Amino acid sequence: MGAGVQDDLLREACVAWQDGRDGGSSPLRAAARVLTGTPHYFEADFISHYERVAAADPLTMSRARFLLSALAAFPRMTAAGWSESTGFGSSWAGRGIKSGNQDGQISAALETGSLTMPLWGLSLDRDVALSFGRKFLFELIGPFPAFPAWIASGIKSEERELIAGGRYDVERIAEDPSGTTIVQLRFVETVTAN
Repeated sequence: MGAGVQDDLLREACVAWQDGRDGGSSPLRAAARVLTGTPHYFEADFISHYERVAAADPLTMSRARFLLSALAAFPRMTAAGWSESTGFGSSWAGRGIKSGNQDGQISAALETGSLTMPLWGLSLDRDVALSFGRKFLFELIGPFPAFPAWIASGIKSEERELIAGGRYDVERIAEDPSGTTIVQLRFVETVTAN
């Protein structure tokens, strides 16, 4: 497959990813879990729903397979490296998660010392990351593979979203004065489709 075709596939997948959390990234993240046989780190009816819908949609499954493959081939850089390479002045990358019925399950998953998310989105902008929730704040430390969704898609540059994924070690868990649980994650390896 030529570079032009690869670029087109990446652009299409990133546009689909950035089509909102419910219509875009959630089905693609669910499809990646289906393809890799990776359970979500918490159970909920909406998670199961996304996985059933994704599994029945060949285009979503194809895009998720492509993103998993592309992610394994992308370079590994620190948050500062990704910021420098994209021209966004930051040395931070992460994602906020809002409070809900799943809080206890998330805490239990973190206590295992490892978290696997075949595909997930994070931001180089801490304020954008916190706009998704303030109960947990996942921060990446060390080098990790990702690709800047907004550069591939040409849209939503203000979100500074990276598409990342893999298995991560939980390096540190701490609560800040505002009550947010700060979770530092270190990339270990990508997860491949079965």
